[in-house]
Amino acid sequence: MDTANTLHHVPGRLRVKIPSLRSNPLKSQQVRELLDLYGVRAVRVNPLTGSTIVNYDPEQIGAERLLQVLKANGHYDGALSLDSTDPVQQVTDKAVQRFGRAVFGWAVGRALEANGLSVIAAFI
Repeated sequence: MDTANTLHHVPGRLRVKIPSLRSNPLKSQQVRELLDLYGVRAVRVNPLTGSTIVNYDPEQIGAERLLQVLKANGHYDGALSLDSTDPVQQVTDKAVQRFGRAVFGWAVGRALEANGLSVIAAFI
């Protein structure tokens, strides 16, 4: 079974990475045909990355239905899905990580200075 990860979803646009579509025009065409559903406006497949972008009308079809179709045909495994629907949360998480590293670096520097090891701290 070929698996995929949901990379990004906002109402009306779904991007799914399907590894088996890389360098496989026949399978890419099969996925386009699978997703030729009522409410789907466009399906674009990038054969270099396996990334598939589906533009759809959320009033007519939902992302859940699109993923069900892919799953039923062996192109999607929801258990392996990475959903990044909240870009604000992603940015916040990165900022917290960077802040944490900066605070840790500062604390280590201060601890080394207090022990007279500032020369070593300069190399860290």
